[in-house]
Order: sequence, then C-alpha cells, then structure tokens
Amino acid sequence: MAEPGLTPGERLPELIGTAQPRTGALARIRVLVRLRFRVLWNTLGRHPWQLVGAIIGVLYGLGVLGMVVVGLVAASGLDPVLARTGLLFGGSALIIGWMLGPIVSSGMDRTLDPARLVMFPMSTSTQLLGIAAASLLGVPGIVTLLVSAATAATWFRTPLAVIAAILLAPVAAVTCVLACQLMVTALSRATASRRFREIIGGIVIVLLMLMGPLIAGVGSGATVLADRLPAIAEGLSWTPLGAVWAVPAELATGAWGAALLKLLIALATPVALFLAWRPLYLSNLGAMSQGSRATAKRGAGWFARFPDTPRGAIAARAFTYWLRDPRYLQSLLVVLVLPVAFGFAASGANAPIMLTASTVLIGVMLSLSTFTDISYDGTAFSTHLLRGVRGIDDRWGRVWANAIVAIPSVLLVAVVTTAIVDRFDQLPTLLGLTAAVTLGGFGVASVCSALFVMPVPQSGENPFVSKPGAGMLSLIGMAGSYGSLAVISLPTSGLAIAAGITGQPLFIWLTLAVGLVSGGLVCWFGVRWGAAIFDRKAPELLARVVAQG
Repeated sequence: MAEPGLTPGERLPELIGTAQPRTGALARIRVLVRLRFRVLWNTLGRHPWQLVGAIIGVLYGLGVLGMVVVGLVAASGLDPVLARTGLLFGGSALIIGWMLGPIVSSGMDRTLDPARLVMFPMSTSTQLLGIAAASLLGVPGIVTLLVSAATAATWFRTPLAVIAAILLAPVAAVTCVLACQLMVTALSRATASRRFREIIGGIVIVLLMLMGPLIAGVGSGATVLADRLPAIAEGLSWTPLGAVWAVPAELATGAWGAALLKLLIALATPVALFLAWRPLYLSNLGAMSQGSRATAKRGAGWFARFPDTPRGAIAARAFTYWLRDPRYLQSLLVVLVLPVAFGFAASGANAPIMLTASTVLIGVMLSLSTFTDISYDGTAFSTHLLRGVRGIDDRWGRVWANAIVAIPSVLLVAVVTTAIVDRFDQLPTLLGLTAAVTLGGFGVASVCSALFVMPVPQSGENPFVSKPGAGMLSLIGMAGSYGSLAVISLPTSGLAIAAGITGQPLFIWLTLAVGLVSGGLVCWFGVRWGAAIFDRKAPELLARVVAQG
C-alpha cells in the first residue's frame, strides 16, 4: 500500500529500484513531442499507402519552399517599397492561412488532441506548450519556419535586417502555430453541434455562389487598389499579422523607432495568442468530461421504406447517411454550388456550354462519392461480416442509395441549365454523356471502395482531425478513380464532341444511346467485380478500417 501523500507515479521508481526520472516541464514537453512522432511513425508503419502519401506531402512542401525562396531572392532586386509591400501581404496571408487552413481543408494532425491528454499528469501550460512544439515540428511548421528565415534574402544588402529576419523567424512560425491552435480550439466545441455545421455550410454555399462576382469585382478594382497597396501594407505592419514581417523592412530603411515598436508588437502577439488559447483549452476539457447526449426517434425511418432484404437494409442505411451525415452532405453542396459558379464563368467567357457542362461534373462527383463508403462506415462495417452479407448485396445496396440522390439531381440540373441556354436540341447529348459518367461512376466506385480504405474522420470525431498522409493519399485515390472514369467515358465523350460540332441528329441520339448502354454495362460489371473483391477481401477491409480508426 502506497504511503500517504505519494502518487503511484512517485512510488513506482522506488519500488522497482530505479532513479527518479526528471519530470520538469521541459522534460514532459519533450515526451509529448516524442509521443507525437512515435504515434505518427507507428501509424505510417501500419499503413504503407499513408506513408506514401506522407512522403509525397513532404516533397510537395519542399517544392513550395523552393519556389518561395526563389521568389524572395528575386524580390531583393525590386524597389524596396514594392518588396516591403509584397512581404507584408505575403506574411499576413501566411498567418491567415494557418488560421483558416484547418477549416477549409480536410483537417490537421491532432495526434495530441486535448481529449487524449486529460489524464496525463502535467499542468495545462505544459500540455499547451507540448502541443504547440509538436505542431511546430511538423512538416507545415518546419516549412513555415524556413520560409520565415528565407525572407532574410530580400534584405541581404542590409546585414542588420538580415539578422533580424533570421532571429524573428521562430517568432513568426510560433505565431502561425498558436493562431492555428487558437482557431481550432475555439471552433472544436462549436462544431460538435449539428446546427453550427449547417450554418457554416450555408455560409460556405453563399460564398461559393458569390465567388464569380467577387472575382470579377476584384479584377475590375485591382487597378484602383494598386496605388493604395503600400498604404494598406503600412496599416498591416502595425497589426499582429504584419508586425513580425515589418521589423526587418524598417531596419533596412533606417526607421529605428518604428522597428522597435513593431518588434514589441511582434513579440507580444504569440504571448497574447497563448493566453487566449489557454482558457479555451480548459473550457474544452470541461466539455469533454461531460460527455454527450444521444437522442432517439420513433419508427424505423428509411428502413421501413426499403425492402426487408440485406440489399434493402444496406440501401436504407446508406440513404440515411446521405440525409443526416455531415460528411455526405458536403457532397450534396456541389449540386447547388457548381451550376452557379459555372454560370458566372460562362457569362464572363461568353461560352454558354460551360453552364450545361456543370451537369457532367455533378454526375462524376456524386457517383464517385461512394468511393469512401466503407471508410465512413468505420467499425460498423463489422456487422456486414458478422451477418455474412454477400458482396453483391453490399455493392448494389450502396449504389441504390447513391442513385436515389444522384440521378434526380443530375436530371434536374441538366434540364434547368439546358433551358437557361435554350439548347434543347443538345439535351440528348448532355443526357448521354451524363449517363455515361454517372452510371460508370457507380461501377468504378464499387470496385475502388472494395480495394482501398481511405483515412477519413470517423463519425462524431473532431472535424479537424486528419490522419497522417491522408490528404495526399486521398488525392491519389481521387486521381485514380477520376482517371479510370475518364478513360471509360471516352467513346461517349467523342460522340458528344461530334454532336456539338456537327449538330447532326445522328450523333446527338447516338450519344444518348451509347452513354446509356456503356454506362449501364460499366455499372453492372463494376458492381459484380467489386462484389467478387468484397467477398474475397472483406476481412482485410475490416482490419484496415479498424486500424485507421
């Protein structure tokens, strides 16, 4: 029995006859950093494709770093005012990008998530410093640090400015990391609410719909703003976004007083971010300890509306996901956004065909969305193995639910966009090409989802979580599926081009017929091929799903 006043961790070294390890704040921070990279390495070791994605991500980061360094070296030959303006805008955009990046992208690596550190015997400040240090030592943090140091190349004619830029590089990188952590922590609790996600989704839709007019307005006002950019940059230099980048510029021009004041702002910014982050972090820990409430609804829902068969049950569950799972609802946003965005682009380029072309892209994106179905199932996929679900029932059930969403959507968009451009003579062509990519997409997704398990956020998981190498691996998977569908659709695409150029009824109706037949055949063969792969590899798929969770 332990002596009173001693914790188990303090008594254990004495019991096993070892020396008391160092447990200072710095030592614990080092443990957290090592833990982060140990978890990362173990994860990549279990998933070779994620390792490939991580390597490609590193190479991409090095490529970006190289281009930025070349640009900074080239900026040294520009007019000092122009170089200063460019650095201030670029540096401010970098900090803003760190804040918004995890929101608009697939997420960020949250190996050291607060929920996982609740029971660790360390103070809150130590946890925060450990999380920040681990984030800084990731690929984005290291690239940011090197880019910040590379700004010294712009001021190589002024040695003092070069030294200041190098010394302030860690301050700039830490500012970026803390701004990112503050934003993620502030929103992580709010995003647990479905209503918040719906509001954010609505805002994103509105912004995307207005993207065309916004781009046009920016283009028309660029000339007017050109003369005011230095004044705007001067204003940014007195803010937390630009102060750290402005200090070397002020030293290069001999403005000692302004450089000192902006140095104080630059040094105070990470301190202020840390102090603002700490109470939010504590409030999130409290929210995590309270747990969450689940609500239930009466009735069988969509299960009562589909046939009482394995295929019908899978279709009912998949269709429920489409209507209620935010991860699936993101795919439905394209139905609203793409026609509007393509409409603005068509009006600007005076090419009405771009508006109707949005129908084809919608068909591609919706039909291929089932590529990640098994990944989104998570451990619930085990019920398929426990109940002995056949591959053919699994594949057709998922296609069934997807078709209920995709086919009416593409038909509606096809008819509406055709009516807007008043080209009903080409509607059969559009429907034929859309049928080829939509039905063909069902077949491609049925095969791909039985071969690969993509690393995705699990249901109810922190929406900012990203698996190591997930982003690049997802891009590879998308490139493979999109490329396969493009090759399969080549005959129909050739007929559609011929119909558009000649306007001959023969090519128009031939496109519709070939699109329906070829798309239907690809769907049928794809489902059966995917079912055979599923029957053979279902246990392996489950192992991958469990491992990625």
